[in-house]
Amino acid sequence: KKNFSKIKTEGKNMKSRKKVITALDYKNMDDVKNLVELLGDEIEYYKAGLEIFLNTGGEIVDYLHSLNKKIFLDLKFHDINNTTKMACEFAARKGVFIFNIHASCGTETMYEISKMLKDMNSKSLCIAVTVLTSMTEEKMQEIFMTDASLDNMVMNMAELTGKSGLHGVVCSAWEAAKVKERCGENFVTVCPGVRPAWSASDDQKRIMTPAEAVKNGADYLVIGRPITKADDPKKAAMRILEEIEAVL
Repeated sequence: KKNFSKIKTEGKNMKSRKKVITALDYKNMDDVKNLVELLGDEIEYYKAGLEIFLNTGGEIVDYLHSLNKKIFLDLKFHDINNTTKMACEFAARKGVFIFNIHASCGTETMYEISKMLKDMNSKSLCIAVTVLTSMTEEKMQEIFMTDASLDNMVMNMAELTGKSGLHGVVCSAWEAAKVKERCGENFVTVCPGVRPAWSASDDQKRIMTPAEAVKNGADYLVIGRPITKADDPKKAAMRILEEIEAVL
C-alpha cells in the first residue's frame, strides 16, 4: 500500500487532478474567488450549479475560463424539446467542458442535442442526469409510482442516453462500474455523492469514498463540502488527491 503521508501533491502533475471536480456551492463571486485562489493549481475542474450561476448572472463561467479552469455547468436542463436544445446550445457556445440535461427529457431530445453538438463541432460533453444521489429507492418508487429498483432505473436511463449519442451520465459511484459494463469504457461517468471517510455525509444517501469511487469506474468525482466547508480547504483537497493518487 502507498503511504498517503509521503505523497506530496504541490508542484506535481498528478493524475488525480484530472478526477476531482470541486463544487462551488456559493452565492457570490467573493467566496468563489477566495476558494479558487486558495486552491490554486491543485484543482483544475469546478462545478457551477444553479445557485452560483443564478446569483452571479452567469459571471462564474467567464471568471473560471479566465483562469483556464474547466467547468462542469450543472444546470440540469429539463424542458420541452426546443427549449432544452436552446439551453444546450448556450452551454456549448460558452465552451464549458461538461454540461447536463435530465435523461427523463427522453431519447428524441437527447438524440437531437447529440446531432446539434456534432453540427456545431462542439468540444463540450453533454451528459444526462439519471437518478439524483440524494434519492433513495423508497422515494423514487413513491414519486414515479413504480416497483422498478433504483439500480434498474439508472441502468435504463444510462442505456437510453448512450443509444441517443450523448457522452455519459451523472450517476452514483455505486452504479459507475455497471454503467461502464452496459455502455462502454468511453461512456463518461460523473459521480457526486463522494465523501472522504473523514467528512460528513450531509444530505447525500448513496455515497462512496474517493478511492472507492475511482476503483468502481467513476471518471470524475464531484466533491463540494468536504473541501469548501473544511477548516483548511487546500489541505482537504490535497488529502483527497492523495487518496485518489494512491489507487491510480
